[in-house]
Amino acid sequence: MTAQTVEMLDSIKHKHLCVNSANYNCAQNHINVAAVMVSELSTLVHEYPIFITKNSSTGEFQLSAVLGFSMGENLYLKGDSWQAKYLPLDILRRPFQLVKPEPNSKAQGHLAIDTASPQIQEKLGERLFEASGNPTPYLQRIQKTFSQLMQGVEQTKALLKTADEQGLIEPVTINIELNDEEKTSLKGLYAINQKAVTALKGKALEVCHQSGVLQVCHLLLSSGLHLEKLIKWKNAQISIE
Repeated sequence: MTAQTVEMLDSIKHKHLCVNSANYNCAQNHINVAAVMVSELSTLVHEYPIFITKNSSTGEFQLSAVLGFSMGENLYLKGDSWQAKYLPLDILRRPFQLVKPEPNSKAQGHLAIDTASPQIQEKLGERLFEASGNPTPYLQRIQKTFSQLMQGVEQTKALLKTADEQGLIEPVTINIELNDEEKTSLKGLYAINQKAVTALKGKALEVCHQSGVLQVCHLLLSSGLHLEKLIKWKNAQISIE
């Protein structure tokens, strides 16, 4: 995605554009982690290994679904399809992005679209605007997705801050051995310290329960099982190669 191809969404300029939302195999989805919001966690933990990472810009904790073991590797992609029933909002919102206003501005963010994305077409896919210029039901869903993302960022940030203050987050390195004896590791990840969760009591336990931290801790701990699925998919790729 380049600045030259990202355009502010316009009902006149982009009235003929469609999005082929069934084609997931495009450059923007060749990523090995996707941002996750607390609000979607209870659904996504059934299909994705989800860990805690740090925002490279702010240093604040955030939730991330692991999609692959190396930069640009997305093992959930199989042909043009996505190998999961549920997709993170961070994937569903593509090829759109939110252009935020300047700091301290009261203006709301505006949707922009990457016109170079292979998902963008003029005949096949979901139209963005009605003949009247109003957003189609598809574009309304995208707008709702961004609304959920914006709300989710602050909610997720606050919850992970509480978890960190209670000493429940620890750095982890995940070492993985593949069938061809190749070894790889996932670094820069953080996880929930199960012993610290079990040891919670008194006021700390009450704070974690009431804030929702306790539920999130249990969900994150259970999601790690999906790493085995990713290893299986990776090994299947290796055997074909």
